[in-house]
Amino acid sequence: MDLYGSLKPAIAGLKYGLDSETESIAAGEKFFPGDPVFGFVGDDKSGYGAHVSSVSLTANADLVTGNSVAVTINGVALDPIDFATSSAETIREIVNAINENEALDDLGIGAYLVDGAPRAFYLAAPGLTITASATVTGGASQAAFTAAVYTAMKFRGVAPFEQISSKDGVGYYPVHTSVPVQTHGKLWIRVAKSANPGDMKPAYVILDGEDAGKFTDVAGSNYDCGCFFRSGKVTNESDDLALIELRGLK
Repeated sequence: MDLYGSLKPAIAGLKYGLDSETESIAAGEKFFPGDPVFGFVGDDKSGYGAHVSSVSLTANADLVTGNSVAVTINGVALDPIDFATSSAETIREIVNAINENEALDDLGIGAYLVDGAPRAFYLAAPGLTITASATVTGGASQAAFTAAVYTAMKFRGVAPFEQISSKDGVGYYPVHTSVPVQTHGKLWIRVAKSANPGDMKPAYVILDGEDAGKFTDVAGSNYDCGCFFRSGKVTNESDDLALIELRGLK
């Protein structure tokens, strides 16, 4: 076998076996073979990658007279929002300031309130990872805002390997083109360096950080895709891979 050099044990997105199901959607962003594909409820036509597409910022106490709240979202710093007539009204003013900001509107980031959560505001954007913070100064006391991250999307499947070539490049599915999504069956995917996959172990999708879009066996704040690993970890040059079994929308 030396004639062929060192053969790769697997490649990301490579199907395993004949029992699989695939559907086609429009790529909302660039996809590489082996990437997880997510979609929004009510939209069966578009797919996006693994993102922290929703963030909640919740204060640990009511805002008080004299407070000023500095909010930064994806590097965009809003003008400080001063305390209004009440804590809840100030939170509402923060939401209004976010939704009126042109830079955030260009990014597709919007803010909203949820009934029963008067100290919190929420951010969402399709196909975009959101980072956000809020800092309170002034007044007799300063509440602290804590961010919680999650995705507003549902796991659809994984982009399988194909010989891909387009006017935009080679080896990936360009944005706004048709991308196949394997929804059931087995295929190879990328796993995090720290992952320890094994047969029948639950698999999770990492949503943020340098390993975003890879799979892991660690639950934590990662997305439960309803999948199971069907092998241990193998290394293909720079990629760590594992075989996974897909079980449909989750």
